[in-house]
Amino acid sequence: MTLNAQNAEMASLRLYEAETSVDVIARRYELDPSEVIDFSLNVNPLGSPHAAIVAAQAAMQSANLYPDLRFAGLRAALAARHGVDEDCLFFGAGLDDVIKLLLQAWTSSSDKVLVHIPTFPRYELEARLRGCNVVAVANDRPETIGLANMERALSAGDIALAFICTPNNPTGATVDNADIARWADAYPNTLFVVDEALIYPLDDGAVPLCAGHPNLCVLRTFSKYYGLAGLRIGYAVASARLVGIAEVGRPPFNMSEAAVQAAVAALADDRFLPACKATFQSETAYFREQLSAVSDITIKGSNANMLLLDLAARDASSTAASLAARGIVVADATSFHGLEHCSFLRVSLRKREDNLKLIAALGKV
Repeated sequence: MTLNAQNAEMASLRLYEAETSVDVIARRYELDPSEVIDFSLNVNPLGSPHAAIVAAQAAMQSANLYPDLRFAGLRAALAARHGVDEDCLFFGAGLDDVIKLLLQAWTSSSDKVLVHIPTFPRYELEARLRGCNVVAVANDRPETIGLANMERALSAGDIALAFICTPNNPTGATVDNADIARWADAYPNTLFVVDEALIYPLDDGAVPLCAGHPNLCVLRTFSKYYGLAGLRIGYAVASARLVGIAEVGRPPFNMSEAAVQAAVAALADDRFLPACKATFQSETAYFREQLSAVSDITIKGSNANMLLLDLAARDASSTAASLAARGIVVADATSFHGLEHCSFLRVSLRKREDNLKLIAALGKV
């Protein structure tokens, strides 16, 4: 591929995060930023564990010092949580950082990287920046993950690395462990990166599969359920051999000591996560009931507090703009490759008062 062709492909990729920030919307529509409600980014509306904030503040007393190069306390806590060896953990400043570093370590220019679409856009973006050729597998029903289509792409051969996002962003669709294990066994020359950023953190997910599959890697984050998105803490679980290769390129001290200590404290809090899960379940059920009473908009997919809304006959981009003019920020899902021709919005629910404002605004547009 020529450089001009690659640049054209890169320019065609849209990132909803860059288009829907509170500050951007406030300036565009001359609104007070404090009155703009952001449903576009998937964060924990209940905040962060109190102990994590205290730990981060305490760590700031030593802000003049570099953090431990291996993040030993967090490494030990996560190894115990997942039942893995400490050398099987790889850390980054959020999963964006981890994804970039793993692609740099485990792929070469012109390698084929498989993604199912729609999904988290950074897989495709970072793979193209690496110089890889992206194989994007769609499905007739975009809110699902086309396992048969994935299988055909894998069986065609030459896939160096495949991303599997489960639960998927933005659809909430999942892939069973049995399918992941089957693919890892059937295609030993392909590295499978399973992104579980949206999983309930106390669930095992695909992590136990890593012990028996040296070509499998699982991604986790403290940004979603743990409510530490602003501190940027992501990690991967994989074989010690794969982690060792990636460690060569990991920048030293790529997470702050405040982030590390907050994560350690969050792991020790055994009440925060169950409380969040219960709240998300009840609020999603309430939102679904209230929305059906005022609009023909339907929920096409969901996970925790993240919902994919089908707008029926409405145009997604103009609806997102109309909501933004009212101070309601949502993610226009046409920014996801594979949803360009769908009338979908992605929202992440907040607290009840804000959610009711979203429902009222959707009823008006």
